[in-house]
Amino acid sequence: MHPSPGALMAIAFIVAVTIVLTVRSRRKRTAALAAQWQAFQQHRRSGHGQLLQVTRVYQHGRRGSKAVVTWCDTGRQQDAWFWNWHVPPGAYLLVNASSGYGPHSHNPNVLYVQPGQVRAWASGQAARAAQRVGQ
Repeated sequence: MHPSPGALMAIAFIVAVTIVLTVRSRRKRTAALAAQWQAFQQHRRSGHGQLLQVTRVYQHGRRGSKAVVTWCDTGRQQDAWFWNWHVPPGAYLLVNASSGYGPHSHNPNVLYVQPGQVRAWASGQAARAAQRVGQ
């Protein structure tokens, strides 16, 4: 038994509407993420904080996250401890933080970031969305 032409048209209509709504939703999300990136860039231009990217998060603890960060101006990587924050991988942050001795890893150069030392942040998704919008 074959479906009737009316049933096929109804299915085609539902599929088309679903595609249109999905594309519209993605465009709105991309625009919102790109706007977040632009707001982050305004904070950056104010000169408050140094720019880094969270390269890899290697431990989530009860009191924070251990991660490897990359300083965007030099490309230098450094271990970091983010107090009371499970920082997302790929995030860009403007920070005013200091380095010190890491007793657990015996690393003399761990970046310690308190919540109040993060001046602004944006997800890696926001940066990629801004690139897509700018193209």
